[in-house]
Amino acid sequence: SDSRKKVCSCKKSRCLKLYCECFAAGEICSGCKCVDCANDGDHEDMRLQAVDTIKQRNNNAFAPKIVDEIQQDKGMHARGCRCKKSHCLKKYCECYQAGVQCTDKCKCEECQN
Repeated sequence: SDSRKKVCSCKKSRCLKLYCECFAAGEICSGCKCVDCANDGDHEDMRLQAVDTIKQRNNNAFAPKIVDEIQQDKGMHARGCRCKKSHCLKKYCECYQAGVQCTDKCKCEECQN
């Protein structure tokens, strides 16, 4: 859905954690502002080990978060957001960021999306 190139600025994770947008999307860092990156194509063994470790804890960790909704021509967040103070109106709400409305799968509070 979002075809723009992801750019991260990870400092300590070496871009091997799910909060690195590039790593979570299965992309190699390129043109990012990250520090000491291991998601650069030159550390493939380290990257694959990190993917394996994460998948052992959650097999769906790298699955798409936004899925097509059958009855409507819109997508929805597969697991839902958990926003507490943003009213789901800020970019760190994954639903808002993807341009989809919150659903009953979300556990957000005081939602305005």
